[in-house]
Amino acid sequence: PSHWDFPVELCCRPMAFVTLTGLDVVYNAVHRAVWDAFCANRRADRVPISFKVLPGDHEYPKCRTKRTSYEWYIPKGILKTGWMNKHLNLVPALVVVFYELDWDEPQWKEKQLECATRVEIVRQSLQGRNTKVAVVLIQKKTPLPPGEDVIASERAAALCNACDLSGKSLFVLPHTDHLVGYIIRLENAFYEHAQTYYYTEIRRVKSHKEFLNKTTHQLLFVRHQFKIAFFSELKQDTQNALKNYRTAYNLVHELRAHETNMLEIKTMAGFINYKICRLCFQHNTPLDAIAQFRKHIDLCKKKIGSEELAFEHAAWMSKQFQAFGDLFDEAIKLGLTAIQTQNPGFYYQQAAYYAQERKQLASMLCNHDSSVTYPNPDPLETQTGVLDFYGQRPWRQGILSFDLSDPEKEKMGILSLQLKEKNVLHSELIITLLSNAVAQFKKYKCPRMKSHLMVQMGEEYYYAKDYAKALKLLDYVMCDYRSEGWWTLLTSILTTALKCSYLMAQLKDYIAYSLELLGRASTLKEDQKSRIEKNLIKVLMNESPDPEPDCDPAAVKASQKLWADRVSLAGSNIFTIEVQDFIPF
Repeated sequence: PSHWDFPVELCCRPMAFVTLTGLDVVYNAVHRAVWDAFCANRRADRVPISFKVLPGDHEYPKCRTKRTSYEWYIPKGILKTGWMNKHLNLVPALVVVFYELDWDEPQWKEKQLECATRVEIVRQSLQGRNTKVAVVLIQKKTPLPPGEDVIASERAAALCNACDLSGKSLFVLPHTDHLVGYIIRLENAFYEHAQTYYYTEIRRVKSHKEFLNKTTHQLLFVRHQFKIAFFSELKQDTQNALKNYRTAYNLVHELRAHETNMLEIKTMAGFINYKICRLCFQHNTPLDAIAQFRKHIDLCKKKIGSEELAFEHAAWMSKQFQAFGDLFDEAIKLGLTAIQTQNPGFYYQQAAYYAQERKQLASMLCNHDSSVTYPNPDPLETQTGVLDFYGQRPWRQGILSFDLSDPEKEKMGILSLQLKEKNVLHSELIITLLSNAVAQFKKYKCPRMKSHLMVQMGEEYYYAKDYAKALKLLDYVMCDYRSEGWWTLLTSILTTALKCSYLMAQLKDYIAYSLELLGRASTLKEDQKSRIEKNLIKVLMNESPDPEPDCDPAAVKASQKLWADRVSLAGSNIFTIEVQDFIPF
């Protein structure tokens, strides 16, 4: 993925994270069956939990010491790059300790002690976190109805006491025929515990607010609002998540913007906008999603940032449109109905337009001489290999002042980004987006939009020197423009097609396109027509034609050799050209 792609953890559906310890899923068949019941082919009606089996002494990410005051604290950025992943995959809402123990166990005391020790080890590794802990006893016998087994009640109370657990956190799992049924009941209980954990986390983040001031902690307002929204998503409270993302979005645009932090502001605005649009589609309010996206584009399209890196802004804009197109398309697959004038194709088309703009800007800003070498040391390298905060520059991470302390370093950083951009295969990006758009316009029966974008694809293939593909596409749309009488458009397409057939030394195509360009319908000027006529005569005399104007010099050289071979071979020289479809000369 390129660094314009949204991180996976932003695009997935957040689910409560629960870790299971004490299960040996490799060597113990009972444990394996339990684990399979938790994770194999989960149906949509099961609670949204993401499970992971970990060893009992697993080290969880360390919790930083709690801040008692924010007075002297200056944040270094908006959102840490590892934060979402940490709460999706590393810090659990609940750790479950599985332990094999029946109520009539003869060595009860020793077993109880061992179980308590395991719980203690888990608690130690979670130090400072609000993560919940629960114990599940795997038992061989089916339990008696509640209240009938006196020994069980006494021992359960004793075990809770030894493990310092409430009765609500101790469960029994009989390994019998109805395993999946028991597991579903268990995970529903786990889900409630996880809900409580995320609720506590939201309260914790909200409690920071009273210590913040608007002057030095602007970034924290955005950060905390984003975290509250994300925890709300983990808690499956999407209405509150949406409300908090909207607040966070407005706060991002209140930040003081400057060339140096523009990318960070836009990156976060893009992330939050994605979340808002995604939730609007999820809530089946597509008009809200479209309105939010329009507002987002209006607010950001002028925020270009550094002029020398203007191609970055085009890349960012392209990504916004593409991501919205993907969300729209996904919603349609889940049952939303789109219409001809409002379908994902328009968003892919706009994304392609910005990708074309990016290509143009890159060709202007990154046309360094081949003697210019990539800076050493690499300004884009960081100690850990990743950025600390989303949207910052690797060579000045965490520096918030607007005046650059090291202009030389800045120059090297910009140069390295320009040289990297030089190697981007822009045509591939543009063609992918255009073909996405074409597929949508085909689906929504918009033939003219489809043809228009296929011409652009053909031209892009031409610039990418893939002449065979270019010809195939252009040839396909010519019929439409011919039958509808769009002579100016047809002439333009034929001109490109003639270049392709020249560069590939495709004799028959070359003759056919020349004939049509000499016809009455062609809008070429007389001098251009006479040039084409001279070339056509040359070809008929079995000589090489002169090159078409404005072709790539290297490609012309290669094609001249092809024509020379073609002429010397003098192979099959009789062609039948079908001209009944075009206006004759």
